Amino acid sequence: MTDIAQLDWRMAAHSDVGRVRARNEDYVLCDESIGVAVLADGMGGHAGGGVAARLAVDAWMARMRQCVDERLSERDLRVAVADANRVVFAAASGDASLHSMGTTLVGACFRHDGMLLSCHVGDSRLYRLRGDSLTCLTRDHSVLREQCDAGMIESEASGPQALRGLLTRAVGVAANVVPDVGIAALQAGDVYLLCSDGLTEMLPDADIAHVLGALGGNPQLAAEHLVDLANDRGGMDNISVVIVSSCVSGRLGAELG
Repeated sequence: MTDIAQLDWRMAAHSDVGRVRARNEDYVLCDESIGVAVLADGMGGHAGGGVAARLAVDAWMARMRQCVDERLSERDLRVAVADANRVVFAAASGDASLHSMGTTLVGACFRHDGMLLSCHVGDSRLYRLRGDSLTCLTRDHSVLREQCDAGMIESEASGPQALRGLLTRAVGVAANVVPDVGIAALQAGDVYLLCSDGLTEMLPDADIAHVLGALGGNPQLAAEHLVDLANDRGGMDNISVVIVSSCVSGRLGAELG
């Protein structure tokens, strides 16, 4: 097995408006040079969702670009989310047309010492494919997830349609927000997926795992294929993904909005 210190990370992002929505209110960025990726799914107001997503991602990424690899800590991720929240909340408070805006956010930082740091608010997710096993590394901040945890419904998939998209936490809707932050060990061959719910509402985990397993070595191709599949299944929402896979060498950057 290749030692983790010898690994590089290839990243690709893809975002699409879907088949139903008039505008894309998702926003994604990835910076392969520092091993960082972030995705936001905006909500609220005539154009506020897109504004919130872009503001949050730009603020979060600006903080990450001030950090240096192994020195980057869980505290840095919390500060980055606080930065994002402050910027979005201030914009919403200062413009009547943006008062109801907010956004989800999920971010991941791949350190050269073999550790993954992640953070999230809302129902955008981070997945890991390791071997044949797909694992969701985040827990949705949603009414459906809470009802599932409480045993009120069997699964999120079986929950009532009216509850879908109802979040218990979001960036920018209040003066403060508490993100969930995690740390995990990376392994050679891992493939990671950051995604908005426009993907997971259209595709079951088994289909996502199949695509990552078959195409994860080519992040751009895998990202485009996942978005195409979600559109083929209806494309009921904006669909955004970032895929990160291990490689021995090489650089590939991506930035989409």
